[in-house]
Amino acid sequence: MTVRVAVAESVVHGAALVLPPEGTGPAEAWFDHRARLGRGYKYLPPAGQYLLAAARRALEDSGGATDSHAPELRGAVVGTNSAVAALHAGIDGTVRREGAAALSPMSVPYFSVNLIAGRLSAEHLLKGFHLTVTSPRVAGVEALHLAALELAAGRTAVALAGAAEAPDPRPGDAEPEAGAALLVLRPGGGPPPAGGAVLRTVLRFVPPPALAAADGRRLARDSVRRALDALCPGGPAAPDEVELLADPSPVGDAVADALRSWCAERVPVSARWSGARAGALAPVVRLAARPLPAGAGRRLVVTASRAGGVALATAHTPEHTD
Repeated sequence: MTVRVAVAESVVHGAALVLPPEGTGPAEAWFDHRARLGRGYKYLPPAGQYLLAAARRALEDSGGATDSHAPELRGAVVGTNSAVAALHAGIDGTVRREGAAALSPMSVPYFSVNLIAGRLSAEHLLKGFHLTVTSPRVAGVEALHLAALELAAGRTAVALAGAAEAPDPRPGDAEPEAGAALLVLRPGGGPPPAGGAVLRTVLRFVPPPALAAADGRRLARDSVRRALDALCPGGPAAPDEVELLADPSPVGDAVADALRSWCAERVPVSARWSGARAGALAPVVRLAARPLPAGAGRRLVVTASRAGGVALATAHTPEHTD
């Protein structure tokens, strides 16, 4: 039986990164919401502030891509793992110590992580839909994938998609993330604008218990390789840069083995293996970063979570459009 691999494609019309300066510690102040956003954003959780700042810059980079479309044809998909984790920890602590009556009415609405994307939609009149996804590690690329599917289905004409994170107070052994990366996407199939790119994504799932058996590991390897073949069918579609972001886990090891063997057979470049951080931001940062390799190349980013989620994406410039 042949398992179909669903590839979602969209065109990047603008992108923006809002990240702490290199070397900034997790407890250091680096973002001035008054300077970046103006008045009225003091009580918005930090991840929401980063997201709104990224949205302004991405829309400016796109030349105002939403302006020519009715609000009902604008959408947003945001991926996050820890956008409100610190706020939730604070709410839990206050309730345990003092009771619910002591909670601040300014922070309580953000008990729902969905309100981060909701604030983005309200700010920019994105009335088609807004969606938040929280799958461990892969939520950022998942947001790009879902936005591309909605664009292809005609449910929206333009979508803002990406990831936003604030430091998780319980990051485990991973380095916490802070910042936002946001892309302005239009339907695939059309020519990218100057400075734009074509984005292609695939989502897979590797059941962790299955990796205990040889057959399960073989099926996982084959699933990842089929996804890679669908994203990068060879020739000019071969990537110029390859990066895997995976946490130390059987799933991460299985994906790494599949990617190594695929690269050894197909791609004349050396891949980079990076430990996943405590969130879903880093893969979107890699995809949004410019320039692409050699100014006109294809970047392949793969991310995997110990929970079983695997997300694969390529970004490439017009010279490499299939």
